[in-house]
Amino acid sequence: MFLRRKTIEALSDEDLVANVKNGQQASLAALWDRYAHLLFGVSMKYLKDTEQAKDLVTTFFGDLLGLLAKHDVKSFRPWLHTVVRNRCLMQLRKHRPDARLDDQPEPLEESADDAALHEATLQQLESAITELNEAQRACIQFFYFERLSYEQTAERTGFSVEHVRSHLQNGRRNLRLLLKRAPPVGADRHA
Repeated sequence: MFLRRKTIEALSDEDLVANVKNGQQASLAALWDRYAHLLFGVSMKYLKDTEQAKDLVTTFFGDLLGLLAKHDVKSFRPWLHTVVRNRCLMQLRKHRPDARLDDQPEPLEESADDAALHEATLQQLESAITELNEAQRACIQFFYFERLSYEQTAERTGFSVEHVRSHLQNGRRNLRLLLKRAPPVGADRHA
């Protein structure tokens, strides 16, 4: 895992992208820290093979500087998701030529609670997380995005393990409620 500095953590994705274009390797490392695990999840959803998913994410980050030089990326996170999704579909087409871009992957086994979260787009989820209270947001960030244990999350937040569990449970419930209220993706286009 890369060491991260607070100044890097505080920068927006777009600031990090600008730094990467200027050759700052620390910013590339920060983008890896923020998104490698999420992109691995996207890759696993499509490829259903751990090694292929790891290879795809690693190759993507190896190509990132060249891609950023070719594309004017306004909103990094959705662009990132789209590029990795398309790379997964291209890889699937190599082995299954009849695969179409609009094919939906078979869902991974997940609980009913997790299914509601996975149906939302990354942008909706990110927006919903910002609406949580600070304790729930911090616990979700550390536990799910940084993959810390309950104990490690408790150490980072100063909460007891029981409070961490409670904040996670309440945070998940609140995210489900927020995501159910969110308008469907593209709904405003048809209005």
